Amino acid sequence: MKNLLFILFMSFTLQSIAQDPAKIVKWKFSSTKGNAEHQYVITAVATIDSGWHVFAPEPGGDGLLIPTDLQFNGKNMPKNVGKFTPRRRPITHEMEGVGMVNYYEGEVDFIIIVEVDKAQTLTGMVSFQCCNDKMCLPPTDVPFTIKL
Repeated sequence: MKNLLFILFMSFTLQSIAQDPAKIVKWKFSSTKGNAEHQYVITAVATIDSGWHVFAPEPGGDGLLIPTDLQFNGKNMPKNVGKFTPRRRPITHEMEGVGMVNYYEGEVDFIIIVEVDKAQTLTGMVSFQCCNDKMCLPPTDVPFTIKL
């Protein structure tokens, strides 16, 4: 009986690990100097496991889809923050009962342009929801720290 309970526990544990959104979608962040004096371009690269997707910042659908977004927090907030923008067009697909949806598979780069008083370290969260053709996992926030 103990062996059966152990096997059940391990199968549930492995299943939950396999469906951890932070492991399905891996994020890398970088920054480069922008065109203006105090401007920086922050790039967030999402690498998405095969069979999964994340919704675009403008996901479409019925209004219930979770868009991919980036927010800053902490005391070192940028003065001006541009729009969180993907560098490529999304896949657009009619989803039954939801409407036309916009999403990304594979790898996608997002950029956001910020203005700061001086080079500093920024912190924040990237928020997203990953789905496959059978289910969506809960929305996830991944913290980041980036030095400008």
